[in-house]
Amino acid sequence: MDTAKSEQIKAGLQKSFRSGKSSKASTVCYGYRVDSKSKLKIYPDEAAHVVYIFEKFATGVSLAKISDALFLMDIPSPTGKEIWSKETISKILGNEKYTGDVTLGKTQVKNGVQVKTIDLSNKTTLMNHHPAIISKELFDSVQKERSRRHRLRER
Repeated sequence: MDTAKSEQIKAGLQKSFRSGKSSKASTVCYGYRVDSKSKLKIYPDEAAHVVYIFEKFATGVSLAKISDALFLMDIPSPTGKEIWSKETISKILGNEKYTGDVTLGKTQVKNGVQVKTIDLSNKTTLMNHHPAIISKELFDSVQKERSRRHRLRER
């Protein structure tokens, strides 16, 4: 694809992000379903598991122990596996969508590889886009705990 076409596509995506009309905003994640109007709605059974994951992590429980507990409670992973991967749990913990907000433009493709966006001007956050499963306070608390644990591993 030529550079001009690529830039046009990126500009179109950014425009749809800023207008709030991007279908990417309603991409389903664990704990949600899409209703007949293409809006995200809470799926209560899975939402309870999301709350459990956030609350346990916030109180200091490790990803491995959360995975073990979900297995013992006979709760399959989002892909239907018996055992939840630590990566899946970590992705749930880092997803602001559970607070009711959506951040678009978090990744971009460079040289055919999807990478996190560093340029904040490419990100758009839609506040209160859909019903929240967890509070912003719990989400922020978990992000601080994730950061603290990450710093401990780097030592």
